[in-house]
Amino acid sequence: MNNDGAHKTDLSAVTTISAGHPFRGRIDPVEGVETAVVQMRDTSSSGVDWTSCVRTEVAGRREPDWLRSGDILFPARGNVSQAVLIDEHIGSLQAVAAPHFFLLRVKRSDMLPAYLAWWLNQEPAQRHLEQNAQSSTLVRNIGRPVLESVPVVLPSLHQQHQIAGLASAMQQEEALLRRLHQTNQQIMTGLARNLLAA
Repeated sequence: MNNDGAHKTDLSAVTTISAGHPFRGRIDPVEGVETAVVQMRDTSSSGVDWTSCVRTEVAGRREPDWLRSGDILFPARGNVSQAVLIDEHIGSLQAVAAPHFFLLRVKRSDMLPAYLAWWLNQEPAQRHLEQNAQSSTLVRNIGRPVLESVPVVLPSLHQQHQIAGLASAMQQEEALLRRLHQTNQQIMTGLARNLLAA
């Protein structure tokens, strides 16, 4: 795949970056409420697990920044800096990001959010974050200026679609392999129990 016409820029040139919803204190579940909060534990390389998100009141003086398909969440702290794409699985759910996320919104029509999420998880972007983050002994903090200056390569939209499609297929393959591994493990456990019971 050649990258004719690809050009380099930085993250602040292709996205708007804002902080997650400013909750004060703990985020406690509230019965009967439909609005959800995405926290670190609800995210993985395959996206957001909407069933695990806490349902709670989302108050504030202004209208919350509701998440929508195409948004990218990026953790401001922690030792794993994994960009997570909000995809169409969000449906009509009203959800906000917890305060320890940055919320990235692509502001250019020639950039696919799925490609950008993929790029942020690749070695060149990750190395930039590793070299520029402020680290304490326990946890790594990524400031907004560091995130804004992440280098981004912008290939043609056609190439972005190809890369995003390939990344999605590889993710599905990994998920299938994980399920297969679990099934095999259950078969072996069952076999061992049968031998013990015999």
